[in-house]
Amino acid sequence: MIYVISWYIQDFLWVLGTGRVIVPEIFLLVLVFLSLRHSSRGVEILWAGFVGGILWDLRWIGFPGLSSLFYAVTILMSRWAWFSLPVSGRTVPVFSAILWAAFFPISVVRIFMGGARGLGIFTTYFLQQSYLLPLVLFASLIYGWRLKNSDA
Repeated sequence: MIYVISWYIQDFLWVLGTGRVIVPEIFLLVLVFLSLRHSSRGVEILWAGFVGGILWDLRWIGFPGLSSLFYAVTILMSRWAWFSLPVSGRTVPVFSAILWAAFFPISVVRIFMGGARGLGIFTTYFLQQSYLLPLVLFASLIYGWRLKNSDA
């Protein structure tokens, strides 16, 4: 259910800000956050990312499978980086870094597909990061709070 809600929130924000505002990848944020938090739900989250990416492409871009590819690869690489660390190394700063790095490929694709060229690439990227970093920090705070309050 959280997958559907996050997809619809991102879609709603995209509709509201079309042409004026770059919408952060809320759906991908939720997918990566849940995939790093729950090791047993990897396949479910991967399928949710695949289906959500197909729906996103059919709704907006018109090239079915592109977002699915980036969502699936991002989830797999994030999980590989996170679960290859020892449990003692899975700290909040590392979580934040992996979560933030997960957005680089899809951000670059969205910038170039949006038509940014020249110096517009950098301004669009920095504007996109200004929307994204508060969400990553908020997700990291939630992860740190859950880590502190867990019994494990």
